Amino acid sequence: MATVAELRQQFKAGKQTLIDGFLAARPTQAGAQSLLRKLARHVDDTLRSLWDAAGMPAGACLAAVGGYGRGELFPHSDVDVLVLLPDGVEAYQPGAVKSAIEGFITSCWDVGLEIGSSVRTVGECLTESQGDVTIQTALLEARPLAGDAKLFRQMHKRFMAAMDARAFFRAKTLEKVQRHSK
Repeated sequence: MATVAELRQQFKAGKQTLIDGFLAARPTQAGAQSLLRKLARHVDDTLRSLWDAAGMPAGACLAAVGGYGRGELFPHSDVDVLVLLPDGVEAYQPGAVKSAIEGFITSCWDVGLEIGSSVRTVGECLTESQGDVTIQTALLEARPLAGDAKLFRQMHKRFMAAMDARAFFRAKTLEKVQRHSK
């Protein structure tokens, strides 16, 4: 398994190669979209390596959220992730879960990823999303990266069942109007 320093070098070199290839080619919309997808896959690979090395608790899942969850990543965008934990995991492994998560997030920064992270259980995802259209949007665009895909599917199924599409549409419309009025 590669060290954090080796992963940092691999990540930096791989990202630069992708950007250089884009800049050397004739700029097109298709080329730009391809770059965004390739950058997301490059980050996916790096995150999976870091996740595997972090000793995360059994049953935990790492998910990409937001624009990164759509599989698109701009060169200088932050990388939004959700560490999804099974209910009660802290009771079985007191302190170890917090330490593993802190180590994982720290290693992400050490590699050069500008990480934006949230750590929640399925229940917390549902509760937090009920009153926040930003969290709803992020979860709508989520995709699993590493760990327990079954936990991710459970969260997604419960989230979609609780989702009020009309209320979401109204909230997103209001958000757009407020953003444009600024």
